[in-house]
This record gives sequence, C-alpha cells and structure tokens, in this order.
Amino acid sequence: MQSLAVIPDIHMRRSVFQHAVDLAEDGHDVVLLGDYVDNGPRANDAGFLSEVFAFAEAYDAVALIGNHDLAYLYPERPRFRQNGYEPATAPALEAVYARYRDQLRFAHHRGRYVFSHAGFSRKLVACLTARYGARSPREVVDLVNAQAPPEVFYQGPANDGGDLLDGPLWLRLPQYDGCWLEEGVLQVTGHSSQSTIRFRENLLMIDVGLPLLLEW
Repeated sequence: MQSLAVIPDIHMRRSVFQHAVDLAEDGHDVVLLGDYVDNGPRANDAGFLSEVFAFAEAYDAVALIGNHDLAYLYPERPRFRQNGYEPATAPALEAVYARYRDQLRFAHHRGRYVFSHAGFSRKLVACLTARYGARSPREVVDLVNAQAPPEVFYQGPANDGGDLLDGPLWLRLPQYDGCWLEEGVLQVTGHSSQSTIRFRENLLMIDVGLPLLLEW
C-alpha cells in the first residue's frame, strides 16, 4: 500500500506543520500545498520557515508554491505582495526562499492525483496546450515546474488581478470547470480556507488546518 500525507496552507502555524513531521516520521510521503507565510497567528519568522524547508529536504517531501510565497520568491515584482505581507521581515524570508528555491514546485503529479496550491482549470490547460503543446496532466505539471511560464502566475479579476483567468496559484471554486475529470484525475488543493473539506467533481479542497492522508 502507498500512502501520501497532504498538508494544507501552513501560514506560520506550527500546529499544522507538526502534522507533516508526525506523518513523515510514521513513514508517509508528504506533500506541502504552499503558503508557508503571511496571515498567521504570529509575525513571519524566517527561522520557522527554514525549519519547514529543511524538513522537506530531509524527508524528500514535495514543497509546493502558493500565492503568498510569490512576494518572497520574486521580490522584484511588488504586485505579488498579498495581505499579510510584512516589509520588516521580508528580507530574511527572501533569503530562506532563495536558499531552497530549487526544491520548490508549482505542481506535483503522482498516480491519479495532481497537487497544486489552487488547482488547474480547463481554460488554463487549453492555453498551455495551444502555446506549449502540453496536453496530459503529467506534461502540464512538467511544463509549469520546468519553465514557470507566465500562465502559472495568472491572476484574474475574481482575485483582483488583470489577467483573463486564474492560474494554479489563484483558482477559486466558482471558477473550477472539472479539469481532467474525464482522465480520472483527482486534483487536491489548499488555498481557500474553509471549515470542512469540499469535494466538487474531481477537485478536493483541503485547507482546513488538518492533513489529508491518501492511501492506495
């Protein structure tokens, strides 16, 4: 039996991160869905962020990128700053993100699952297919991780952006259109904080502060 522990947005919450540690020590593989910083119960802490990324490196966990991580990964792009951005702690956070940048991913594909911070829509995948030839879930995931094309960062009007649609860092439930449903893919995301796990078509939204354990 294979098992995978999926950890929702951490946002500086040690209680959420501790689930990742405990499950990894129990032998489960781990995927972190991004948004490690901002809007937490305390100020952004570079030491805690280093601890999270060092854990991911030590346990070969998949560490995904969320929309709140962008401001510190790309400090030269002020438009990426989100609610909770802290100018005073930003330089220290930027240094941590820079140190671990090569291990961070926009998406992850494993078996019938695709993991990203917010999810892929049919419209976005059609765009990636037309422009880059990426068609299957694996091709799309490989493309966004290897090339970080502009479409990854798309932020549409629903999220106060100027793009035509939203990418996998921004997609919200009302915009979801069953991407890869026919292929039997289950998308697992965080991003939209809620009181209970939501399941729509083939989109599983788990940002409830607790991990999801997949076994197959």
